[in-house]
Amino acid sequence: MQDERLREDAKQLLRAAYERQVASGDVGLGVDLRAAAKERGMDHDSPYLAALVDYMEVAGWIEQDPGADLIGRGEVGMPIRRVTERGAEVLHEAIN
Repeated sequence: MQDERLREDAKQLLRAAYERQVASGDVGLGVDLRAAAKERGMDHDSPYLAALVDYMEVAGWIEQDPGADLIGRGEVGMPIRRVTERGAEVLHEAIN
C-alpha cells in the first residue's frame, strides 16, 4: 500500500511540474520538481520529496539532464530533470 501511495504521489508531482512548465510557456521535457513541490506546500528539503524524486529516477520516469549546467538550475537549487519516454507515458496516464 505504501508503494502505491509513493507511486501516485510521484505521478502527481511529475504532473504538477510538467503543468507548471507548460504554463510558463516552456516547450520541452525539462521539469523543476522542487519548484512544483514548493507550490504544493512541500518543503524543498523534505525527505519525502527526495524519496519521490528517487522513485521517479529508479522507475525511469526522469533523468538528470546532462545539459542542466547550461540550461540552469531549478528555483531552489535542484537541477532540472528531463522526462524520459517512460515518464511521458506516465504523464499521459496522469493527465487522462
